[in-house]
Amino acid sequence: MVKTVRLEPSTFYHEVISNGKAFSLRKAVVPFKVNGIIEELYVKNGQRVKAGQLLAVIEDFEYKTSLTSARQNLTKADINFRDDLLSKYMTADTNNLDPAKIRTSRIRSGLDDALIALERAEYNFNNTRIYSPLDGVIANLEATRLNPSQNYKSLCTVIANDVMYIEFPVMESEYGFITTGMPVGIIPFVDDSLLIQGKIVEINPQVDEGGMIRVRAELRNNGRLIDGMNVKVLIRKPEYNRLVIPKEALVIRQGKDVVFIRQDSLAIWKYVTIESENSSMVSVSEGLTPGDLVIVRGNTNLAHETKVKEE
Repeated sequence: MVKTVRLEPSTFYHEVISNGKAFSLRKAVVPFKVNGIIEELYVKNGQRVKAGQLLAVIEDFEYKTSLTSARQNLTKADINFRDDLLSKYMTADTNNLDPAKIRTSRIRSGLDDALIALERAEYNFNNTRIYSPLDGVIANLEATRLNPSQNYKSLCTVIANDVMYIEFPVMESEYGFITTGMPVGIIPFVDDSLLIQGKIVEINPQVDEGGMIRVRAELRNNGRLIDGMNVKVLIRKPEYNRLVIPKEALVIRQGKDVVFIRQDSLAIWKYVTIESENSSMVSVSEGLTPGDLVIVRGNTNLAHETKVKEE
């Protein structure tokens, strides 16, 4: 018993299969810019956040009092500046005063130092509130509430994973096959039933020592991939008007590629020339003609002119 398919010209898909890694180009490490006890922590790993969303709060008593003191010192310095102008130059109006004299009075009064101190105090106080720099998902969060911020290298990383990139290698011989804009299929190792569509956006024009070329693809993610995930990459390029048969139809006889066709009740073997092949199909350039009934099942133990019956 055999199964046959009628051979007709069709589309063959030349395939390049590679392994790659998913990553996001937009990610930000969120640092602790001031030291102190982590008073509040509003996020956890895997949580989605918006740009500007409050992530954590550092205990701010010392920074708040330093800010108040800096403001008071600025007020005092401004008074001293006015007094210095009056005592030295008999005027508090700086519009018609020599810039060099104004600069000297600012230094003597401590006004410039007070302004710098206020700027530093405002910076420290403002950074007791830590906000997300972009839309994304929280990762690498190790800090815990009520512990000193200086115990950690950073608060967390925010990863924008709405658009992901896949970097993968192809062989030097396949360079002419790929082009930017070409569609690719992305299959995560963790779920080989999931096929995500993307496109090639970069081809590095250099061959490395291993004879490989680095390629980068882009895709809309929708949460299906995470940063660093391993994936399989499938690139398919159509070749039209080819004679295409399943790989199961191909057998080896006397060291040559053979395909059996059914003519009435006989299996006739045909030597064939393989033009191209992919993971499941073969394109034949010689040996078969349109309309042939190609035996695709039950052909393993056939010989030339064996009597066969259709399933």
